[in-house]
Amino acid sequence: MANEPSLIGSDLKALSVFVLGATGYIGGSVLVGIQQRYPEFNYTALVRNPKDNPVLEGIGIRVVQGSHSDLELIEKVAAQHDIVVNCADADDLPLTTAILKGMIGRSKSGSSPRKPLLIHTSGTSLLSEEKPIGSFIPGFSEKIYDDNKVEDIRGLGPKQPHRTIDLQIFAAGEAGFVDTFIIAPSTIYGKGHGPCRNLSQQVNGMIRTGMKRKQVVQIGSGTNIWNNVHVEDLMDLYGLVLELGLSGNAPSDAYERFFFGSAGEHVWGNVAKELSKIMHQKGLVETAEVKSIALEEEKSLLATATNSRSVANRGFALGWKPSRASLVETLPLEVEWTVEQMKDGSKAPNAPIPYGMEDK
Repeated sequence: MANEPSLIGSDLKALSVFVLGATGYIGGSVLVGIQQRYPEFNYTALVRNPKDNPVLEGIGIRVVQGSHSDLELIEKVAAQHDIVVNCADADDLPLTTAILKGMIGRSKSGSSPRKPLLIHTSGTSLLSEEKPIGSFIPGFSEKIYDDNKVEDIRGLGPKQPHRTIDLQIFAAGEAGFVDTFIIAPSTIYGKGHGPCRNLSQQVNGMIRTGMKRKQVVQIGSGTNIWNNVHVEDLMDLYGLVLELGLSGNAPSDAYERFFFGSAGEHVWGNVAKELSKIMHQKGLVETAEVKSIALEEEKSLLATATNSRSVANRGFALGWKPSRASLVETLPLEVEWTVEQMKDGSKAPNAPIPYGMEDK
């Protein structure tokens, strides 16, 4: 569980952590989760908007002002930290290169007795098909990728989403200067615990699109399948992976340091039907019927138009035990939270929820 004491020894109390994406949904939640596991660590976050500084500084985070394009700054700050957690962008090659360059430089300089540790956030769209049509695809959709089978991870094509970045990180890990770990979350749901933004994208995007069109829509037949994970369960996984990295007992093969963040599974058409029922009861849409459309009509729903199936056996072997409410059980709250956000007229910061407590 998130608040259990770490098994790591006292020699790590002065470690420093640099977090990219701390103002976002995943990064903010991960930061809070790690900070609660390791309150003795020193934390730094890259922040683009100065308006977000006070809330981060208020929870003890040192702020470095800058954007993902400030590559020299990112390289410099990465070189100053023992641990880097990147939840900012799974497809930004220059950003990833700057992070790795700084960390490799730290390792080669001998300025720290500990090898730098990187946790990078990828995503299970890595497993999706080339042409998303919102349907189950015979001969493709049956495949369930297992992170505990190295051949599944090595065998993914170089043109898959996020793959260019993942391959660069694998290469850096195999070079031996940085201990690299990759976590690939599936559809994330639940209210986040970060200090700034606390709603996800896929489900909440479907809700917002439904409100805009006065009818919930799905891409194609809606028979396509994805996995999902509650944000609190995902926070636990990041904590366990970090603990593994700090233990010194991680596998030597970089491809064995790849983890899917997958707990449940859903069919996107079923999610659309449940949302339509909930939203119609609340008067947010004009009909309880779901409309099927082509992706070209709502390109913002791309992430709900593909298939992506995986099993997190490597995380389960670490002791990861997803236990929070299912995606379907959470949908009424997702609607409620999205409506509240839209009433505010922005993605304004939300007060963080104490990690481990039920959302009320």
